[in-house]
Amino acid sequence: MKNLKCDVCNKDITTAINQRSYFHMANRDLCEACHDQMEFIVKPVVRTKQPFNYEWYDRLVRDSIEKAIAKGKWETR
Repeated sequence: MKNLKCDVCNKDITTAINQRSYFHMANRDLCEACHDQMEFIVKPVVRTKQPFNYEWYDRLVRDSIEKAIAKGKWETR
């Protein structure tokens, strides 16, 4: 069995069920709490973007995750 750790908060993910208890985004593994926090931060920014561009969204998600990993926590914008 593979042991997973959240790349942002370094919490062990004990019951690893893909897309339920952990999320693989931007080549990183996120626990459910960190995934929810990422969506909470990104959602208001996405709502203001007109017209929507998937490349921009992908870059926003990747940059947000990398920034959270560097700081060890999520920061609201």
